[in-house]
Amino acid sequence: MRHWTLSAAIGAAIMSSSSGSASPVQGVLSGIYVLDRARSDNAFQAIDRATADISNAKRPLDRMRLRKSMAVDRIRISIAETRVGIAYDAKAPIVVWMGEEPIKWKLIEELVFYVSAKANGDAVSLTFRGDDSERTSTYRSVGQDLVEDTTIISPMLSTPVVYKQIFNRTN
Repeated sequence: MRHWTLSAAIGAAIMSSSSGSASPVQGVLSGIYVLDRARSDNAFQAIDRATADISNAKRPLDRMRLRKSMAVDRIRISIAETRVGIAYDAKAPIVVWMGEEPIKWKLIEELVFYVSAKANGDAVSLTFRGDDSERTSTYRSVGQDLVEDTTIISPMLSTPVVYKQIFNRTN
């Protein structure tokens, strides 16, 4: 497995560069987007519903880990050729190549994921695999908006966490 480590400065430089070539994912517009709470599902409520069956002693920790892995207000996304660069809020940026081996990405010390990307028609899907969960987020542009459909599965959950978020383009 090929692992890539990028400093935040290098990742930010890669992500801020504009692409001069066509992307295989023509439907996703590179840019900066901000969460539109009024038109988005409440991801925290989706997590609360999915964790309702977890025993009380373990439930707060599992819920906290799920929330940390997906709480996002701002996304910067850049797609060029087969490279996807994405940064969530002030978290470490992710740079991954579609269809290639997953890269190791550390959200925080306790949450490490292997991230892969694939083209999915006019959308791009990122899959985050961790020790005890898998999250797939599919991004597509609808007009000037970025729509994210997310599914989180885990053996600790009786049902998957599923939600949709809509982000407004800011640039």
